[in-house]
Amino acid sequence: MDTRLLKKQMTTAYQYSYVRLVLNYYTLFESIAEEPRVSEHVSDCSTRLNELLSDYYSGKDVLEGVLALREDITRKVEVMTSYADCFQIFEYVLNRLERKFKVMPASSIHDDAFAKRLLEYITGSSETAVMNGRIKEVIGQLPVRLTKQKFFSLVMEGLSVYIGSPMESLKDMMYTLRTESMTRLPKDMDHGYQEFYKLLEQLRSIDYKKMTAESYENAIDNLGTVSEGLTKESGFYVMLQEIVNDFCVLILSGSEAVVDVKEEELYSSVVKEILHNFSKEEDSFGSDEIFLKLTQMEGRQETLYEKYLKIELPQADEEWYSNPHYIKSANVDILMSGSSFAELKCLSSKEESEKTEEEVLVDRLSLEKEAGAYLKELEDVFAGSSKQVVRAIMAKVLSDLPVYFGSIDEIQSYITGSLTSCLDEAEKETCKELLEELMDDENKLV
Repeated sequence: MDTRLLKKQMTTAYQYSYVRLVLNYYTLFESIAEEPRVSEHVSDCSTRLNELLSDYYSGKDVLEGVLALREDITRKVEVMTSYADCFQIFEYVLNRLERKFKVMPASSIHDDAFAKRLLEYITGSSETAVMNGRIKEVIGQLPVRLTKQKFFSLVMEGLSVYIGSPMESLKDMMYTLRTESMTRLPKDMDHGYQEFYKLLEQLRSIDYKKMTAESYENAIDNLGTVSEGLTKESGFYVMLQEIVNDFCVLILSGSEAVVDVKEEELYSSVVKEILHNFSKEEDSFGSDEIFLKLTQMEGRQETLYEKYLKIELPQADEEWYSNPHYIKSANVDILMSGSSFAELKCLSSKEESEKTEEEVLVDRLSLEKEAGAYLKELEDVFAGSSKQVVRAIMAKVLSDLPVYFGSIDEIQSYITGSLTSCLDEAEKETCKELLEELMDDENKLV
């Protein structure tokens, strides 16, 4: 890799990431100081980050420790995402029970007329991507009245578009389907998240057919409280991961970066001051000096990022994967990409490179094997779930799949059939209301 290009990339990445690290680290300090109760997991990650920063400024090699922290935060976010996916399933169920316990206005639109309006909404855009997005949104809210066999055939039909595509694409879709349908949950979901896990178990055990107004209100209130806590917890992990990513960039790019001494001192002095306050458990700073330093950084982040985007990095080539300079450059680019949890090409401090394996394409046999294993897992989940939960899972899975309709007539037939086959008027009215909101929100954006 060209030495001048490498230095240019590393210098700009180093400057940008240092500014961002300073600003995000200060935000983390403020957020933790303002929070009356921080979870044990967030506190542990924050402490590890502080220790690694302290060691870094002491001249120690901390890359391995920083990458390990990055992996741990990623795993915790996977747990948070699993909880969010599970709670969305039960939110779907509870939403459709609302009219059984509350008096709410009914829709004045007949099923056929409403189906026509939905079709007009879907076909209201000439862009295929927009149309497909609308189809998936509508499917996710329509009542589900499918036999298990019909549902499984729709899943196979949706997945068949991956035939001829790289196996990695199919595996990514299977991962999404598994996480969002509760077929494969992290083993340590209950570890340290008792509040979330307790509610999940309660929601699983409810007999929704015999639900009372009181138990409905309790479930809704508990779900709202836990969802708020889940959002807050996830927010801390995202904040921590962004700091860790910038920390990784500093370590990877530091040896090649050419930075003004005064600029370096400005950034490091702020980090060290925040680090000092963390260690002393002080929730405020003794003077305004740190705020004056932060003011000096205003606008730098945007300017440096624009500068970085103008750097044209070489396209990946199989031979480059054995080049440590390219691996370093690629990893810095991944860390700068904004995808906070993206996998790095090298996950060790030695920066060893691995050659990519030849792409395997999906054929009918491999598709049936992958999909068959998933459908078996789904059957196990369905066997232990109520009818209402099964329908919620079906709706989620169908809305995640690539669009499997071959024509507008097929879409219309599915929508009409979904509405007319639902004999639960309370559920149908709620579905119509949610779809009305969906269409209204879209129209506001136009």
